[in-house]
Formats: sequence, structure tokens, C-alpha cells
Amino acid sequence: MPDSSLSTPGANFSLKEEIRSYWSGRAATFDQQVGHAIKSDAELAAFQSLLRQSFGTEPREVLDLACGTGEITRALLSLGHEVTAIDFSEEMLARARAKHGDRARILAGDAERLLDDDGIYDALVTRHLVWTLTDPEVAFAEWFRVLKPGGKLLVIDGDWINRSWLQGLLNRAATFLRERAGAAPHGADRAAFDSITSRFFFREGLSAERLGAMLRQAGFARIEAADYARVIKAQQRHAALHDALRLASSTRFALLATKS
Repeated sequence: MPDSSLSTPGANFSLKEEIRSYWSGRAATFDQQVGHAIKSDAELAAFQSLLRQSFGTEPREVLDLACGTGEITRALLSLGHEVTAIDFSEEMLARARAKHGDRARILAGDAERLLDDDGIYDALVTRHLVWTLTDPEVAFAEWFRVLKPGGKLLVIDGDWINRSWLQGLLNRAATFLRERAGAAPHGADRAAFDSITSRFFFREGLSAERLGAMLRQAGFARIEAADYARVIKAQQRHAALHDALRLASSTRFALLATKS
């Protein structure tokens, strides 16, 4: 079996520890935030459709990078895939293990520095990880390395920094309506968030175009947009108005890349 044990690069140790601490502090309320937990059968079906279109219909050996509380793992398991899921927050992993027990191999691991052998996974998937990477060139090389020839990488992410004027308006409206509704905060430490995000590689924002170019440089081929709109629509249909607006206030995308 693959070994995705934890391995933290020394050059980024301080920032990595801050990132780990921040997301560990978010673990208890992470699933409460819109777009994190799968809230409906329609949303699960939308994720299943995305995964089938990306990886095919046959069961695969899949690595879920930065699995968090295990929601993408849930969608993968529902399709019969054999899942290894890693995260570097033990608090997140505890919640993933509580959801899935031994149906998935859930391990502490650093998505930027894998300890797996070469060419052992059919597919890799990651959601909302790439924008937080400290060394994406190393990470992409690692992901390419552990994939089998012809293997697939599905990246689900977005630009959480830059907004168009319309997205900015929607974001302000979402904040106003959320406060008016008295919705509980999600436990985010804003000062810590601003501190770590200011030191991310993609601190000025992540675009599908830039990500695609970097994946090509790492050796990936046939990079194409994957249909993420169905997932967003399903999330919006079952969300409060302020959360539905929040989902529309950032550019969200999915890219599918193939190892040549």
C-alpha cells in the first residue's frame, strides 16, 4: 500500500506550522461553512458526476490530497473508489475518520511532500488546497510523480482574493444578509488568516490559466476545464440566501490534467 506519512520541508516549517494551527482551529466548525460539507443528495450527485467525468466509471486507486474533514473522500467512496486521504491537521483527520472509519485509508501527510512510491495512484483529487500552497512547483512535481502513466489530477479551487465589481457587490450583500440573519461565525481568526494568506505563493490570487500553465510545466498534458458549475448550483439550491450569494462572489473552477 502507498505511504503518505507526514513530511514537512524545513524551509517552510514556520509558515507550515502556522497554517496547520489555523486549519486545526477551524476543524470544529469547518463543515458549517457553505461549500465545505456536502449538504444534499443533489450536491452529492453533482460531485459524483464530476468525478465520473474526470476519472471514469471503474473503481480507481485515488489519493485525496488535503482531505480536511473527508467530504471529497465521501463522494469518492460512494463511487467505489479505493481512497487514501491525507491531511496535516490531526483535528481535521479525526473528523474524517469519524465519518468513514476504515472504509478509507486516512493518514497524516503533507500534500507538498509525499512519501509515496512513484506511479502508484490512478487519480489524485484536491479541493481548495492549491491556493494555499507554499511551494506549488514542488507539489505539482510530487503529484505528477505518484501518478501512474495516464493518471488523472482533478483540482477544484478558486480565486478567493480578486473579485470583479459584481462579485464584490455580491460579497458585501452576503455579509450584510448574514449579519442581519444573526448567523453564527465559523470560528475564523481573521488576523491569523490574513497573516498566513499574505505569505502564500498565490497570495495575489489563483487563476485557472496560471494553474494550467504551471501544471504543463510540471509535465501534465491535456489540461482541460472540468464542469464544476453543477456542484455550485446544487450547493446554492440548498443554501441560505447569504450563503448562495457567497458562492457566487468568487471565481470557482475545476481543472483536469493527465499524466502523459
